[in-house]
Amino acid sequence: MECVESFCGIARCLGPPVCNYFKYHRKLNDYVRNFKRIRDELNCKMEDIKLQLKAELRRPLGKIAKKGVENWLKDVKEMISKAQVVENKVSNERYFYRACNGKLVDEKTREMKELLDKAPNASEGLVVDGPSRRLLLSTSELVGQEAVRNKIWACLMQEEVSKIGVWGMGGVGKIAIMKHIHNKLLEEQRFERVIWVTISKEFNVMKVQDDIASALGLKEYLDKEEDKLRRAAILSEMLKRAGKHVLILDDVWYEFPLEEVGIC
Repeated sequence: MECVESFCGIARCLGPPVCNYFKYHRKLNDYVRNFKRIRDELNCKMEDIKLQLKAELRRPLGKIAKKGVENWLKDVKEMISKAQVVENKVSNERYFYRACNGKLVDEKTREMKELLDKAPNASEGLVVDGPSRRLLLSTSELVGQEAVRNKIWACLMQEEVSKIGVWGMGGVGKIAIMKHIHNKLLEEQRFERVIWVTISKEFNVMKVQDDIASALGLKEYLDKEEDKLRRAAILSEMLKRAGKHVLILDDVWYEFPLEEVGIC
């Protein structure tokens, strides 16, 4: 009787593992088909997210991918790579390893399904404002310059005004006024972009172009081009895609054609 009880106890212990062994062995092909289906779904989802992310980063400019989106894309890339290793291993299977491979494929399929379920919600957007997009400049209190600031602001709010010149002797407070204007534009978010670029006395067209492109986060598109006219055309297109924006050129010493730089 004791022998029978011991035998039954061993059978109960071995039952589930043995059943799983034969299940993985017998249904390996089914597991592989499901594995490939989930992998393809995950890969397609990744490509869709990447395409939408690329589109959202184009306009308005100054956006960056959400950290969760970047992490998910990184995880998917690693998962697809691991899945390829599993697929290669199974394709070179030996008969006696069918059960082991079946278990491996099933586990990897579950991991991919879990990652697929965690895909970013594209309807909620995939990007956020970059750190430099809403960067306020340090300012001091304006003394006796409020009227000038208000006049400049009133001009900026008029649709028919496209260019404003602020000039005067050094030290009268031009930069201080424009810093206040810059920060107020950012706070009220009336424009998609507010760009501040310093020209300096040593004027150089290509440097100005580079500085504007850098402020837009798109300097890489100018780095490969050396012709000033083509650079101006590229920069002009960048500014058009920036949407409604304000470009502040600080420390301008000499008159120069804006179209030479690429400013419409």
